[in-house]
Amino acid sequence: VTQNETDRMIRMIQDLLHLSRIDAGKSELDVELVDITELLDHVLNRFDMLIHSTEYEDKKYNIERHLLDRPAFVEIDTDRMIQVLDNIMNNALKYSPDGGTITGRMRQTEKAVIISIKDEGMGIPKNDLVKIFSRFYRVDRARSRAMGGSGLGLAISKEVVEQHGGRIWAESVEGKGTTFNLSLPYVPFEEDEWS
Repeated sequence: VTQNETDRMIRMIQDLLHLSRIDAGKSELDVELVDITELLDHVLNRFDMLIHSTEYEDKKYNIERHLLDRPAFVEIDTDRMIQVLDNIMNNALKYSPDGGTITGRMRQTEKAVIISIKDEGMGIPKNDLVKIFSRFYRVDRARSRAMGGSGLGLAISKEVVEQHGGRIWAESVEGKGTTFNLSLPYVPFEEDEWS
């Protein structure tokens, strides 16, 4: 218990320091051109391995994916974007019922790549939807505290996505689940540029 609480406090301090650096304008992104289709697949593969590990042997989750069938290049800080996707996936697992399916989906517009992660959990009440990206906000304080977390994950995710010129939002139906969407500016390229 002491070790778990210590780990939780360390994560909270790291999150607060990260937000403090963003507020002070000292959080610089280390951007590179990345195939976001491959990156999302990588993150979903990691969570696929996690749900089949001994830590989750008493639960039955399923991860579905509907990714683009081609590369989609975006300029991102890979570590920061993995942190955002991890936050969303961890929440999806945390609030999904046993036997629930988590779906990763991608689509592309002329100017953006949109990633959606949908769970089949308890959902978020309409009045709370606008507040979930606020620091320390918890929809259900008792349940959130019992499940761990600091109430900073979504606030950090929002800041990071906005640093990338993107946006993040959620849609939810109580009792049916929540979908988190993030939109990132898309960098079109011609194949000859890479030959």
